[in-house]
Amino acid sequence: MDHVFAALNERLGGLFGDRLVVLAGGTRLAKRAHELHALGARHTLVLDTDDHAPLHDSEIARWVSLGIKGGFVAVEQRRLGKLLTKPSAEVRGILGDFDPAAEAVVISTPYNEIDTFQGRPVLNARRREWVELENKTTIDALWDELSAPRAPALVFDLDFERLWGASEILDRGAGVVWSGDGPAINGGANFVRRVRSYEEAKEAFDVLAPKCEQVRVMPFLEGIPVSVHGIVFPDGTAVLRPIEMVVPRRQGQAKFLYAGCASFYDPPVWIRDQMRNLARRVGEHLRSTVDYRGTFTLDGIATEDGFLPTEINTRYGGAMVCFEDAVPSLPLALVQVALVAGWDLGVSSMQFEELVLAAADSTRSGAVGANVRAVQPTEVDERRVVFTGWACRLAHFDEPAHATLRLSPSPIGGRLDLDLHRENMPVGAPVAALTVAAFALADQEWGTGLGALEPAIAVEDAQPLDQPLEQEAVIA
Repeated sequence: MDHVFAALNERLGGLFGDRLVVLAGGTRLAKRAHELHALGARHTLVLDTDDHAPLHDSEIARWVSLGIKGGFVAVEQRRLGKLLTKPSAEVRGILGDFDPAAEAVVISTPYNEIDTFQGRPVLNARRREWVELENKTTIDALWDELSAPRAPALVFDLDFERLWGASEILDRGAGVVWSGDGPAINGGANFVRRVRSYEEAKEAFDVLAPKCEQVRVMPFLEGIPVSVHGIVFPDGTAVLRPIEMVVPRRQGQAKFLYAGCASFYDPPVWIRDQMRNLARRVGEHLRSTVDYRGTFTLDGIATEDGFLPTEINTRYGGAMVCFEDAVPSLPLALVQVALVAGWDLGVSSMQFEELVLAAADSTRSGAVGANVRAVQPTEVDERRVVFTGWACRLAHFDEPAHATLRLSPSPIGGRLDLDLHRENMPVGAPVAALTVAAFALADQEWGTGLGALEPAIAVEDAQPLDQPLEQEAVIA
C-alpha cells in the first residue's frame, strides 16, 4: 500500500504545501504542527486553548497559549467560538503579524461550525445540516429509513409525567436511558441518564430540563458500548473497525462515566459485520442527502440481540486517536480537513479503507481517562500497574506493567489517565472492567473520588437472532 501513502501525502502537500496555516484549538496540536511541517507548510500558528506550549521549535510553529481551556468540551468550544468571531486586540495583532496578507488557511476543532476567521477560510467548518444529524431525539428516523434493527424508543418534550410514563412502558427490567438533546454540545454522556426509579427520573429531569428541548426514552441495553467510524469520500464510504467506548456505570447513581475509548475489544464477528454494514449504509445516505464528506461515528451497544445503534456524530471523533496510533505516518486528521474542504485526495474510499483497517486490526491502542474534582494535583504522578484477572495492583519494581496510571493537574481539579501498554495487553476482551479496577486503585492511592463503578457486560456467546428485533411505536 506504499502507493496509497505516497498519493495521499502528495495531494495533502498540494493543499498545505507553502501555505501559512493557523491551528485554532483542538487536541494533539504538536502532532498536527509536525505533520503540516512534513507536508511543506511554510509556517504554522498554533492558537492553543490550553495554558502550556509543548512545542518550542520556532521553525515548525509559533505557539500562543490562550489559556481558555474550560475542562468541559462545551465550555471550551463556546470560548473558542468567541475567539473566532470576536477576537481580542491581542489575538488580532498576533494573527496580523503572522499573516499580514490574510492568505493563511485555518483548521479548528471537529466541533467548529464557523467558516471564517478574520477573513481566512476555516477548512474543516461543519455545515448546519451535518450538525443537526447528531440530535439523539430525531436519529431513530434514520435507522428506520435504512431498515436497521433498533431498540424501541419514545420521544417527548420536557413533560415529566409523560417521560416517566414512557419509562414504565419501556423498562424491560433493567431500567431505561434518557437522552436529551438541546442547543449545547452534547458528548461524553453529558445529557444521558439511566433511570430505574421515580427518584432517578426526577434527578434526570432536573439535569436535562434546563438544557434540552426533547428527551428520548429507550430501554437500558446490556452490552458493550461500541462505535464504528466511516469516512465519506466522493466515491464511497471507507468503514473501519469497531472501537469500545469505555463507559463505566456509577453504582447507585443515574449518571454514566465516559472514560474514553480503546480498540482491544473484538465483538463477535457477526456483530462486527452488522456494525460495518450499517456504517456503510449510513455513509452513503449522508453523502447522497446532505453532501457529507469526512469522518462520522456510528455509536450503539453490542447486545445479545446484535448491534443496536443509538446515535451518529458527524465529525472527527475522539476515538480516531486509535487509528492515528495504528498508522502514525498517515496524517488522518488532515485527511479529514481535506475531505471536508472538498480537496481531491487522489485515492479511492476502498484503497483508504484497506490501508487503515488492516493497520488498526493489527495495532491496538486506547485513550482512557477521566476528569476528577476531588483532588487538585500540582504535578504529574505516575504509577505502573498490573492486572490480575479483573483486579488491579501496583507493579513490582522489576515486573512488566500492563498500564500506567497518571494523575495530572487540570483546570477543573485533576486529570486521571490510564495508559495501556499495548505490547502487554490481551486482545479481544473489553477494557471496561480493567478501567474500573484501575480507577478503584486510583481512588485508594490518590483519593480521586470516582467512587464505586461497574463495567459494562460483554456479549460472549450470543448468536444473531433468526427474526428481526421487534420494534415498538416511536413518537417523533
